[in-house]
Amino acid sequence: MTVEELRREHRWNQPWALLPYGLLVIAYGIALFTGPAGWAAPTVAAAGFAVWHWWFVPAHPDWWERRPWFMAVYFTGVLGWTYLLLRLDEAFQLFVPACYVLAFVALPGWWAYLGLLAANVPLLAASGANLSSVLINVGIITPLAALFGTMVRVMEREAIRRREVNSELVAMATENARLNRAAGVAEERARLAREIHDTVAQGLTGIVTQLEALGEVAPEQQRRLDHARTLARTSLDEVRRSIDALRPGPLQDARLVDAVRLAVSTWSGQQDVPVSFTVTGTPVPAHAEVEVTLLRAAQEALANVGRHARAGRADVTLSYMEDVIVLDVRDDGAGFDVGRAGGFGLVALRQRVEALAGSVAIESSPGAGTAVSVTVPAIGAA
Repeated sequence: MTVEELRREHRWNQPWALLPYGLLVIAYGIALFTGPAGWAAPTVAAAGFAVWHWWFVPAHPDWWERRPWFMAVYFTGVLGWTYLLLRLDEAFQLFVPACYVLAFVALPGWWAYLGLLAANVPLLAASGANLSSVLINVGIITPLAALFGTMVRVMEREAIRRREVNSELVAMATENARLNRAAGVAEERARLAREIHDTVAQGLTGIVTQLEALGEVAPEQQRRLDHARTLARTSLDEVRRSIDALRPGPLQDARLVDAVRLAVSTWSGQQDVPVSFTVTGTPVPAHAEVEVTLLRAAQEALANVGRHARAGRADVTLSYMEDVIVLDVRDDGAGFDVGRAGGFGLVALRQRVEALAGSVAIESSPGAGTAVSVTVPAIGAA
């Protein structure tokens, strides 16, 4: 329930909470000026009821739904105060209708209808239970009060049902908008990958081919030619990395577990470093952006191990939990000072993970190895 809905419900409940005070003031005014009991006793009784009602209802509005036994005690006290007021002055009969209302306010379910019957007791006991009074109160007034209370409860339940339906519709619309945005982003990234591959990458490939085809050149030009070849190859490698970052790559034809396992085995073969790969929990298909993020995280973490750690072994764990997926990459290498780490790869990794409302935790110290933990929400496959 939103803050605005809570305020609206609070405003709806306020009239019912304040109604007894209005009737009490009117009845007290009549009793004060016309009644034979003087002013002291009615004042004390009216003040006592006012405090009793304030403590249980306006001061603790959450008790209405969460503390049914407290409210049963409250309603019993209401009947007792009403009986005392009626004994002091007949003018307080104007207050009796408040007891019918409070039966529905204070008591849950079918107990409210028993409360309606009990609301007749103070009046009948204070004024003398003759047959005509019983017939009027129990046979006419009580059924009308029950009908009115039932109508109010039906309207309240319908309002709650509509509010829940509206909340579900808003949540569905938000989720659909998010999925549409994600689908649009994925489509745009795929388009950019194709464009770069068909233009820049092809052009650089042609340049590298032409440079490789050159024969012997003058010695003074050889150094420049070597630089040009190196620059062209480096640029081509960077373009290919950009394409890989835009395109799921192995995930196009494999699930996340298989893609990470392939990345681990490929890296282990290239670096000649043993790597264990473990999967915990039950693997479930995740949203494409989640799987790509976890795959890129594994690749980036292993690449850092190969470049900096000088590790003897590494361990990769992919954990499927109830609402998150966690990737852990650990090594026994040289370690580093986490406070001074600010390479572009780690920054880009954090940005990608945080865009999914995930988190990246890095634990390391010089000589103690490194542990990288990436946690992302387990968003289902679109």
